[in-house]
Amino acid sequence: MGELEEKETPPTETTAAQQEALEEPKETDKMLDKKEDAKEKTPSPQTSKPASPNAGKKSSPVAEKKIDDAELAKSKSGNGEEIIDIPAENGTKPDSADDKKISKEEREVKPKKIPIGGLKLPGFFMKNKPKADGDGAEGELLEKEKEEDKDKEANGDAATGSGKDEQKSRPGLGERLRSFFARKPSAEKEKKQLVNGDADAKSEATAEATPAEDASDAPPKRGLLNAIKLPIANMIPKKKSNDDVELGLGKAGLASMETLDDSLKDQDTVDRAPVKTNGTEELKGELKDEKLAAEEKLAAEEEEQNRPVSLLTRLRGYKCSVDDALIVFGILLFVLLLGVIGYVLTHETLTSPPLREGRYIMAVTGCGPVEGVKEDGAFAFRGIPYAKPPVDRLRWKPAELIDDINMCWNDTLQTHNSSVVCTQRLGNGTTVGDEDCLYLDVVTPHVRYNNPLPVVVLIGAESLAGPSPGILRPSARYSRSHDVIFVRPNFRLGVFGFLALDALTKEAHPPTSGNYALTDIIAVLNWIKLNIVHFGGDPQSVTLLGHRAGATLVTLLVNSQKVKGLYTRAWASSGSAILPGKPLSESGKQNEQLMATLECADIQCLREASSERLWAATPDTWLHFPVDLPQPQEANASGSRHEWLVLDGDVVFEHPSDTWKREQANDKPVLVMGATAHEAHTEKLRELHANWTREEVRAYLENSQIGALGLTDEVIEKYNASSYASLVSIISDIRSVCPLLTNARQQPSVPFYVVTQGEGPDQLATVDADVQAILGRYEPHTVEQRRFVSAMQQLFYYYVSHGTVQSFVQNRRVINVGQDAQPEEDYLPCNYWISKDIVPRYARVD
Repeated sequence: MGELEEKETPPTETTAAQQEALEEPKETDKMLDKKEDAKEKTPSPQTSKPASPNAGKKSSPVAEKKIDDAELAKSKSGNGEEIIDIPAENGTKPDSADDKKISKEEREVKPKKIPIGGLKLPGFFMKNKPKADGDGAEGELLEKEKEEDKDKEANGDAATGSGKDEQKSRPGLGERLRSFFARKPSAEKEKKQLVNGDADAKSEATAEATPAEDASDAPPKRGLLNAIKLPIANMIPKKKSNDDVELGLGKAGLASMETLDDSLKDQDTVDRAPVKTNGTEELKGELKDEKLAAEEKLAAEEEEQNRPVSLLTRLRGYKCSVDDALIVFGILLFVLLLGVIGYVLTHETLTSPPLREGRYIMAVTGCGPVEGVKEDGAFAFRGIPYAKPPVDRLRWKPAELIDDINMCWNDTLQTHNSSVVCTQRLGNGTTVGDEDCLYLDVVTPHVRYNNPLPVVVLIGAESLAGPSPGILRPSARYSRSHDVIFVRPNFRLGVFGFLALDALTKEAHPPTSGNYALTDIIAVLNWIKLNIVHFGGDPQSVTLLGHRAGATLVTLLVNSQKVKGLYTRAWASSGSAILPGKPLSESGKQNEQLMATLECADIQCLREASSERLWAATPDTWLHFPVDLPQPQEANASGSRHEWLVLDGDVVFEHPSDTWKREQANDKPVLVMGATAHEAHTEKLRELHANWTREEVRAYLENSQIGALGLTDEVIEKYNASSYASLVSIISDIRSVCPLLTNARQQPSVPFYVVTQGEGPDQLATVDADVQAILGRYEPHTVEQRRFVSAMQQLFYYYVSHGTVQSFVQNRRVINVGQDAQPEEDYLPCNYWISKDIVPRYARVD
C-alpha cells in the first residue's frame, strides 16, 4: 500500500473514445507532477487509501467498462507487467515515437515513492492502483475491505478501529484521581470532538463542491466509524524530516486523508472517471485554514490545561452534585470520628495508668501506691490514711502527717471499701465509729497528670458531736459530669475532737488544747497539697464545702492563718452563727466536769479511758442544743452554755467578727454563706399536730419567749402564720437564717443566699435542700424543682471553677434561690428580729 512500482512504456494506439476518456487522468498526472514539486517545499500528511476523485458523480456502466478496458490495455505490457505513465519534467507527455525507439532492455523501471492520496482534493480523486481481480464491482470492494479489517483485528493491529477504541478506552485510576477537581472535560475528549467536527464540516463542504445526480439511486452510505478506519501506515509516528515530505507524511497528506474519509461515504463512485470541478483550490485552502485554526486551538487549550493550577482554584471551579457532597461529607465525618476515637483512646492510655481487670486503677501517695475501683464512670479511693492514728499518746494531740516509713505500706494499698468513721454520737443516743479514723475518700473522674481538675473538700456533720458526714458524701456521677474531684475526710468529733482542759494545755508546746478537729482538716489540706496531683487534681484550686456543723468549722478555718495557701475558696451552708468567743482558760475550767465524772486526776487517766466511758461521761447539755422557739430560760443562760470551739491561741486567735472588721473587701469572695428557709423542720415538731391552724400556731408562739415579749400578734401578722410552714419559717429565721445574714453583713464581699423552693406536702425548703441539689441527690417532681436544681448547681460549680457567684450584686447581696436565683436587696424578716433583739441572741449553737 505504501509504494507502487512504475515503468516507462510507450503509449499504445487508442481509439478516439478511449483517448477522450483518458484525457482527464493525463491532466491529473500533470497536477501530480506539480504537486510533487510542491512537496519538496511543503510537507504533506500521509493518507491511507486511494480514492476516486469523482465523489458524488455517477457514470453509466458502459462508460465504466470502456475506461477499464482502456486502462488494462495501457497498463499491461506483453509480459504482463504493470506500467504506469509518468509525465515528463515539463508536465507534457513524452512523444510516442521516441518511446518506440527505446528497447526493452534499455527500459528502466524506476521505483518512485508517491504518497497515496497526496493529490486528493476535496470533491475528486484518481485511481492509482489498477484492479487485478474482479470487475470493480462494489460488492467485491466491500468484501475486500471487510476481509482486510478482519485480518487486522485478528493480528492485533492497533490501527483497526483506533478511533472507536480510543473513544471507549477508560482512563487509569491516577488520571481519574488527578482530574477529580477538574472543571473542564479531558483534553483527549475535547480534541476528538474538534476533529470530528472538522471532519463533518469538510464532508459537507465536499458534498457541496461535487454535483449529485440521482441521489435516490445512490447506495446507503457507510457509517462514520467504518469510514475512519485507517491502514497500518497511518499509525507510524510522524517525523519532521525530508523523508517525511517525500513519503507524503506532511500536512498535505493529512488533508487528503480527510478528503478520502469523506469520499468513502459514497461507495458507488469508486473507479469512475474523474470530472472537472470548479472552485476546488479555493475550497481546499479554506479547509486547510480551518484545520490549522483547529490545531492551533487544540494546542492552546492543551497548553492551558498543562499549566499548573492551584488546589484552591480547582476546588472553586469544581461543581459537585448533592450526592457527591453527601458522599464527601460522610467520608469526612467518618474520618473525623475515627480521629476523635483514636485521640481519646490514645490520650487516655498515655495519661492514665492501665486498669486491672477492667475496674481497678492505681495512684501514688507519699506513703505508697493505692488502688481504687471504678464506680459509675469515676474512680473511688476509700480509706486512704492522711495522718497518724490519734490514739494512746496522740489522743487530744494535733493531727500529724505520716512521716515515718514504718507507718507506711510496702505493697499497693487496696482502698476499695469505705473506711470506718470517727467515733461519734448519733441522734438516738448510740455511739459508733473508732478513734483510729483519720482517713479520707477521693472520687475522681480521671487519674492523670495533665489538665488538673478543681478539688472540693466535703466537711459535713449535723453537730460537732455527730453524726458525720451526714448527707455530705461524694457523688461519682457528679464528679464525672462536672469534672471535679471530691475529697471527704473523717475528723474527730465530741470530746475527742474539742476537749479543752488546763492539764492538756500545760503539757503542749506552745500551750494549747481543744479544736483538734480543726487540726485534722488542716492536715487534710496539707495532704491534698502534696498528693492530689497524682489523682488528677489541681492543688491551686481547692474549695471547702461545709454543711451544718461542718460549715461552722469552715467559717472558722477561713479566718485562720494556719490555712493560708492551702485552700482557694469556701462555701458554708446552714452553719452556726455563734462562733467561739470564750478564752481557753474559761473553757478549760468548764470542761473539768468530765474529769470529775471519770474520777481522773491527770491526763494519763483520761488517755487510758475507753471511748465508751468517755461518751458516757459527756454531759447531755454538751450534746443537745435547742432548735425550737426561744424559751424564757435561755435569756439568762447564754453565758453558761457549753461551746465546743474555743479561742485556743493556735488555730483560732480571735473572734471571727474582729477579723472581718479588719479585712477589706476583695474582688472575689473567699467565702459564700447560705441557709434554707425551713431548716428548723423536724419530724417531732411536725407530729405535734395533725393539722397546724392559725389558732394552734398562736398558742405555740404564746408559750415561747416571743409570747413573753408580747410579740405574738405582730409575728402572726408579719408571717401570716396559719400553717406549719409559717411556724417553721419563724423558727428558722430566729435560729439560723437571720444570724447568718448578720455575720454576712460584716463581710462586704461575702454573698449570702436563702433557698425558698419547697418540696413535699408542706412545700418546705429543708436544711439539706441546697446540698442535695449540689450533689445530685435532690429528687425534683415539678418543673419548678428541676429549675431550682439547675440554678443551685450553676451557682456552686461556677463558683468552684471561676471563684465568683453569677447572681451576686454588691448593692443586692441576698440571693433568693427559688425556681431561679434572683438577687434581692435584703431579706426583710431579719430586720424585724434584729430590731427586737431576738437575733443573734438566740442563734443556734453547735
